[in-house]
Amino acid sequence: MKVGIAQLDHSPLEAEQALQRVYQALDALPDCDMVVFPELALCGYADPAAIRRRAEPAAGPTLLALAQQARRRGQALVFGYAERSGERLFNAAQVIDGRGEVLANYRKVHLWGGHETELFAPGQQLQRFELDGLRFGLLVCYDLDFPEASRALAVAGIDVLLCLSATTVGYEVVPQALVPARAYENNCFAVFANRGEVHGPFACVGQSRIVRPDGHVLAGVAGAGAAVVQASLDRQWLQRWRQAHPGVADCKWPFGRASECP
Repeated sequence: MKVGIAQLDHSPLEAEQALQRVYQALDALPDCDMVVFPELALCGYADPAAIRRRAEPAAGPTLLALAQQARRRGQALVFGYAERSGERLFNAAQVIDGRGEVLANYRKVHLWGGHETELFAPGQQLQRFELDGLRFGLLVCYDLDFPEASRALAVAGIDVLLCLSATTVGYEVVPQALVPARAYENNCFAVFANRGEVHGPFACVGQSRIVRPDGHVLAGVAGAGAAVVQASLDRQWLQRWRQAHPGVADCKWPFGRASECP
């Protein structure tokens, strides 16, 4: 499977502008089976008023337009958006396959600081899905800081960890160290799609990347700004790696049992 990342460096003012930026990125990645966009790609991250105004239900008009586009292009899309459910908003990630069907709609569990906790309600459960014979798990930004989340998805059998992010300047450790660490310790590919704004209160480091469990960066962006990258995820290579490095299967410790630690 060939996976692409569209690192965005803008906060769209209106829905049509957001869609046009998505379409431009897809035009640059025509051969990819799946294209992954960053956290809150459809509304921007920094402006609370814009996030509230642009929030829509999981089957809202912008998302339906993206489903139609996915079906027309035959590409799966993964993107962050602000989901409205009743009176509450969620920092969400939706997955649409190449037939235009929704495979998953994940709500970010671990919210970052006052900016997010004042806007969003936390999600309550992790989500995974299967596409073209590979099993995927979804995380959003701060979720990645908690190894328990990635390990829970690994124990559930994922092959690829997808993380949509708005990792800001000062946290270069996330793409450079945390992403490969999560891939290594969980025997899976990691796809990290970060925002790339270079100005504003939440300037981001960019550095989106696709990483193998041996730490090798298959494709990556050097810094911030708008960019696209792509790489193929080799299922047979992953199987060989797991046979030689069965870390998840070998783990002896049950999780969440404080009594195991004297």
